Amino acid sequence: MERFFRCLLVFFLLPFVFTSCEVEFDPNEEWKAVTVIYGLLDQDEDTTFVRVQKGFLGSGNYLDFSKVRDSIYYKPEDIDVFMISHYYWEADSIVRDTFWFNYTESYHKEAGSFFADVSPIYYCVTKGRLNHTEAMKQTYKIVVRNKKTMEETTASTRLIGDYDIVSPGSYMQFQNRAGKQILNCQWYNINSSAASNKQGIIAKMYQPIIRFYYKNDGKETFVDIPFATQLLKNPNPGVLMSFNIELDFLLDGLEKELSGKSCSKTDRASMFELYVSSCDLNMYEYYSNSRQESMQLVDKPIYTNVNNGYGLFASRRQNIKIKFSYIDEKVVLALKQWINV
Repeated sequence: MERFFRCLLVFFLLPFVFTSCEVEFDPNEEWKAVTVIYGLLDQDEDTTFVRVQKGFLGSGNYLDFSKVRDSIYYKPEDIDVFMISHYYWEADSIVRDTFWFNYTESYHKEAGSFFADVSPIYYCVTKGRLNHTEAMKQTYKIVVRNKKTMEETTASTRLIGDYDIVSPGSYMQFQNRAGKQILNCQWYNINSSAASNKQGIIAKMYQPIIRFYYKNDGKETFVDIPFATQLLKNPNPGVLMSFNIELDFLLDGLEKELSGKSCSKTDRASMFELYVSSCDLNMYEYYSNSRQESMQLVDKPIYTNVNNGYGLFASRRQNIKIKFSYIDEKVVLALKQWINV
C-alpha cells in the first residue's frame, strides 16, 4: 500500500467484469455502453482531471470491442463533462458553482489489449476556486451528460479539511530509539478551525512521504520516498496521528533512486520536505477492494460510488507539508555516497 497515493488507477479491467456476468443477460441483446468515470479532487492542485470512458455489456468478443476507439471512448462532441457544487446541507438542485471540463488527449498509455493510440482526458482549471472558506463547506458532483440520450452519470464528494503537521517541525533530527534511528512524525486528522466551521471532511487514510530535491545531469528533479499508510480508526476531530520514520528505510529508498545517476546538489534552500498525503473513505474503499489480499485468487465485486455507471470520484490531499531547514548530519553523510553535497 506504500505507493497508494501515487497510483492513478484506471478502469481498463471493467470490460472483463461486465462480460463475466454475461449469462445474466439475453445473449442476443443489443450492445450497450456503460459510462465509467475516474477522478480525484484536490483543492491544492491548480487543475482537476477526470477520465471518462466506456465499459460495455452484450454479446460478442470484448477484446474485439476494446481495440476500437469508439467502443471504449466517447466522441468529445457526444458528451458534456461538468461539476456543480452546493452546500452540504442543501439539495443538489441549488447550484452554487459550475465547473466545465475541457477535452484533451494523452499519448502516454501503454499498448496492450485495449486501444492505446490516444487516451482522452477532461480537465478544468480549478486554481483558487476550491480552497477558500465557502468552497470547503460544499459538496461537489461530477456530471457526464450524454447529449444524444440526455442520460447523466454522476458521483459526489466533499473536500478533505485542513490538517496540520505538528512534528518534527523544520528540523530533520533522527533519534536513537531501541537501536533504530527514528524521526517521529505527528499530525492531527483535522485542524480545529476546519472542524468547528465544517470546512471539509476528515480523511480516512494518511501517508507520510519524504521528498528529496536534486539535480540529475544538471536538471532539477525530485524523488519521493513513501512510508506505510496510516488508517484513521476514530472518526472524531482532534485525533493525533503518529508515524516513526526509520533512517535506514529512508536511506535505502534514496540509494535505489540515486545510485548510478549523475547527481548534484540543487540550488534550493531546502533539499528535503515532509508531506502527509491523505484520501477520503471512497478512495480508501476503492483501493482496498481492488487489491489482492493473499495468494489466493478471489473474484471481488467492483467498488463504485458512481450513479448510473461505474468508477470513482473521490477526494485527496497531497500538499500538506513542511520544509526542513536543518538536515541531520547522518543523512548528509549518507548522501555523499551518491551526490555531490
